[in-house]
Amino acid sequence: MAFSGLIIGQSAVHAAQRGLDVTGQNISNAATPGYTRQRVDLEAVGGPGVPAFWSQYNGVGEGVRVTGVTRMNDEFLEARARNSNAALGNLQEQAKTMAAIERAVGEPSDTGLQKKLAEFWNSWATAGNSPTAANQAPRAAALENGVNAAAQLNLMGNSLATQYADTVSELEANVTDINKMAEDVAKLNAAIRNNNIARVPSNELLDQRDVLIAKISQLTGATVRPAQADQDAPFNSQAVDVMIGDRMLVNGTNANALMVNDPNWGEYPDDGSQPGAISIEWDPTVGDDGYAGDADIASGRVSGQLKNLNETIPDYLSQFDAIAKQLAGLVNNQQGQGFTVEGTPGADLFIAQGGGGITARNIRVDPDATANSLAVNSTATTMDGKNAQAMARHISHKDGPDATYNAMVVQLGVQTQSVNRNVAVQQNVVIKAEDARDNVAGVSLNEEMTNLIKFQHSFSAAAKFIGVIDQTLDTLIHMTR
Repeated sequence: MAFSGLIIGQSAVHAAQRGLDVTGQNISNAATPGYTRQRVDLEAVGGPGVPAFWSQYNGVGEGVRVTGVTRMNDEFLEARARNSNAALGNLQEQAKTMAAIERAVGEPSDTGLQKKLAEFWNSWATAGNSPTAANQAPRAAALENGVNAAAQLNLMGNSLATQYADTVSELEANVTDINKMAEDVAKLNAAIRNNNIARVPSNELLDQRDVLIAKISQLTGATVRPAQADQDAPFNSQAVDVMIGDRMLVNGTNANALMVNDPNWGEYPDDGSQPGAISIEWDPTVGDDGYAGDADIASGRVSGQLKNLNETIPDYLSQFDAIAKQLAGLVNNQQGQGFTVEGTPGADLFIAQGGGGITARNIRVDPDATANSLAVNSTATTMDGKNAQAMARHISHKDGPDATYNAMVVQLGVQTQSVNRNVAVQQNVVIKAEDARDNVAGVSLNEEMTNLIKFQHSFSAAAKFIGVIDQTLDTLIHMTR
């Protein structure tokens, strides 16, 4: 009985020591990103499961056994947090581009296009009131305001073209990161698989892998499943497949790769044409699965960037171009209906720099135009200013650039507000999903302090128990002398 007590006490000391080790690991990693709380698993050791024939077991058990250290994660909660973050990443990319468009438009302000157009039209009205060769100042002001309006359109168009190029660069960098992280996940799968074969704990490796998978998911909306290649294995490999759509970015220990298909070479076309659609495709030269064609990325930051590149930026830049065309069309047409103070027919005021069709980025006032180039009069022989007055009335043209621009500004405000509202809602969803996950997987220092005291007392009690058994044995030994 006394010797069995030593065995029981030894197992209790070992269990308490292991509990202290795990508690210390949790405390030391309480602030480590991606760390998952661990729990020591204990099991009471009973008597023989199948006693010998005619025998009877009168023992009370043989102590405690440490069966392992469990990683306290919930796959359902992990998946929900990943999906929520992917949806948030998608919306945040859209919101970032809408904010860039708002900055390019710059309304309401005293430097926006709305103000520039109003100054341009109003200066024509002033020029119409003084349509004589001797009074150049009003016409010079109208010409300068035309230059300012064109320059503002240039600024708006170039800002969006720059945003387009920057987004392409970010997309390419994200795809490079995705491919690198996929390789790292495949390597971790191999290490975890080998550890499980050798019965070596892999909790920290699993944490590292989950951090990488969360980043991949935030970019692509990727999902996770147990590795199909190990389904028939005689052990739990704990390897996973990382899925994009119905294809595997990571197939167990093998990584496939993505690539950006950009027919525009990172630049928005400067001739007013629409850019070719950018897509993310599988790279058939990487991995063992030989995937090719489009990757089905329906969520994540990459999805938001594709939407910005293929829809949002081209849509607003096309509207900028339409405004530039309307402005040039109305002004040049009205110029053609009038005469200058010198009696010559009016010529086009707005042209496309470099030739071709007019866009927001290339609209210019003809550099050869002067104050006397403005066709302010209705005939060659009268200084009536009627053509200038007709020009000024285009400020209220129902199909003119002002009306188109104002409608676009309203549309921009509504869309931006909607996206920002969706971001705020999704942020709350993410907070709830991460809180639910962290309630299971996160380290609570209060709980760990409780465990620390519990295992400390267990250790002390086990040591005291061994001391008592030692004294008992010593007494028995001395009794036999």
